Amino acid sequence: MAQQVIQQLTIHLKGGQTVNVQFNAEKAEVLNPQIDTFLQYIGDKDKQGNNFLFQGARVVLVRLSEVAAAEVVSMIRKDAEEAPAAA
Repeated sequence: MAQQVIQQLTIHLKGGQTVNVQFNAEKAEVLNPQIDTFLQYIGDKDKQGNNFLFQGARVVLVRLSEVAAAEVVSMIRKDAEEAPAAA
């Protein structure tokens, strides 16, 4: 049975908008490097005037000063096993 770890980052902006960005991850308990870096940047007062660019299948640009909150959910997607063919 194959499985895929997906991490969904939800960014809540000060204007009330919500942005969801999904990433593949190696393990559910280890953050994707882009998510980890983003969370470090929003906690750094020196970086608040900057933008953060998420790259991948979906490119997202976020102004760090507009972030009100962020949350990460890890999900594991398991492919169903194929049933054996009846004789």
